[in-house]
Amino acid sequence: MEKRIHLMIAAGGSGGHLFPAQALALDLLQKNPEMQIAFVGAGLKTNHYFKKDLFPFLEIKSGTPFKKHPWHIFKALFSIGQGAFRCLKVFSKRKPDLIIGFGSYHTFPALFAAKLRKVPIILFESNVLPGKVNRFCSKWSALSAIQFSHAARYLKGSSTCVQMPLLKKKGEGPTKKEARDYFGLDQEKFTFLVFGGSQGAQGINRFFCGAAEHLVKKGIDFQVIHIVGEDKRAEKLRDFYEKVGANAVVKAFEEKMEYGWVAADVSVSRAGAATLAEMIEFGVPSILIPYPHGTENHQMKNALFVSEEIGGAVALEEKGLRGSILAAAICDLLENDKLKGMTQALHTFKEGESKQDLCSLVLGML
Repeated sequence: MEKRIHLMIAAGGSGGHLFPAQALALDLLQKNPEMQIAFVGAGLKTNHYFKKDLFPFLEIKSGTPFKKHPWHIFKALFSIGQGAFRCLKVFSKRKPDLIIGFGSYHTFPALFAAKLRKVPIILFESNVLPGKVNRFCSKWSALSAIQFSHAARYLKGSSTCVQMPLLKKKGEGPTKKEARDYFGLDQEKFTFLVFGGSQGAQGINRFFCGAAEHLVKKGIDFQVIHIVGEDKRAEKLRDFYEKVGANAVVKAFEEKMEYGWVAADVSVSRAGAATLAEMIEFGVPSILIPYPHGTENHQMKNALFVSEEIGGAVALEEKGLRGSILAAAICDLLENDKLKGMTQALHTFKEGESKQDLCSLVLGML
């Protein structure tokens, strides 16, 4: 009887880590339903981005040692040791055929244990500047799968460009008419998609509301899909848009984000790797306001790559940003007819980069 493939996916933390990890798992199971896939990471039990009903998982302890206070460093190292010890015990009972790490300190104990147990490792890195865990662990990995080619310069060993696993892709979802009907929007009006990603929506909400007031005063006719992150904020923003006289669909969350992307002419968002992957996939020009408190300011590096290297976005730093500045950036795009060129730049980048399918790559290595 043929041995069933046993694969573990190390992931945790923000949606930017967990969304592609789960998309990959679903792709793998679709191609090989007999495969056994389990997740491992810190905080999975309480993480609302993780679909606990779909995947078995191993909850471990971890921590980040990059703290100034010695006691916090000690606690983090102790938690990492506990997490690694638990993974060692599990891996010794049933050695996985492969472990795939999606970055963040939530995954380090599992990757360290895999190294000690000689379990092959693949890393996935979605940012232009790889995270500290992936940079450190790349020397152990059989391969680092990267979304942006620039990431290779920071990693040791072999790297290859791959498409970021997405739960929904362009062509699999609705038409523009269906997407706008889904939100009850006008088919002809210029449409913004505004959201903060899995982190930091509050700043985006504040900046765009300020910009919306300026746009209304200038007589620009537009409508908005605004994903605000919390129910309380949703109520306040509905009142705001009604007061200023702008047509808006305001939701706390949206499960069918592909409908938002297809409906939109421009997005205003953070610059997390998952957001950028969807932006490129759906070809939507964007104004990116990077989350300023991300590790090593990695979101700004993402935003600058998309704006300067690809030409598909405008990057605005949050420090000193006001609604009037954001409104001016929007007006510049509209009045100078830049959107068509940005859309083409995103399409050219998407089609021009030679990228492998991560699912096929993993199956090939297995």
